[in-house]
Amino acid sequence: MGNTVEKGQAKRTVGRPKKEVDYELVRRYAQVQCTQEMIASALGISLSTLTHDEEFQRIYFEGKEDGKQAILAAQYKLAMAGNADMLKWLGKQHIKQADKIEQKNDDRITIVIAGDDANV
Repeated sequence: MGNTVEKGQAKRTVGRPKKEVDYELVRRYAQVQCTQEMIASALGISLSTLTHDEEFQRIYFEGKEDGKQAILAAQYKLAMAGNADMLKWLGKQHIKQADKIEQKNDDRITIVIAGDDANV
């Protein structure tokens, strides 16, 4: 609720009432990698308000990590089922595998001189 100011016997509320944050919805949005800006818009709460909310920040970053772990688990499952592209991708990401690129260098240099001067 807003701040209260006592005036005589009556109390009156100052400012807007505090908006309730649906933290479970925050977690679900974060798990699918939504940005804080996207979540603020979906909740109808200013980004500034949410960035100062410690519980929002904690749940947001936990949700982001949960989502990343779920993505990696799904990718791993595909790879273990025989998806060659996913096996290659995971190898490059996690065990530093790389495509082999061959280069030949025979140390020869070719110089081309352009012009009409025969004495060059």
